[in-house]
Amino acid sequence: MNTSRLIRYEANKRSLGAALVFCIFFGFLGLHRFYVNKKNSGMAMLILSIIVVGLPVTIVWSIVDLFLVSGMVSTYNNDLADKIEQHYYHHPAASA
Repeated sequence: MNTSRLIRYEANKRSLGAALVFCIFFGFLGLHRFYVNKKNSGMAMLILSIIVVGLPVTIVWSIVDLFLVSGMVSTYNNDLADKIEQHYYHHPAASA
């Protein structure tokens, strides 16, 4: 990965520490899922939390996510690296 690709990756990658903080303090709202671009499940958690009956479900869900968030961040960052590589592969002039 050349310098411009690395800079682009570093500027857009997600931090495990930030994801854990989101999960611990705002997990029931799904913020950690929005952070790693899992918008559909993040929206589901948000809607369930707004509906008071669904709040216990999202609390348990966020506790489970504490064990899964590391993989979510890794997957996001790997996908980001692949997208950057594909961009430069399909647009060679961008690497100049």
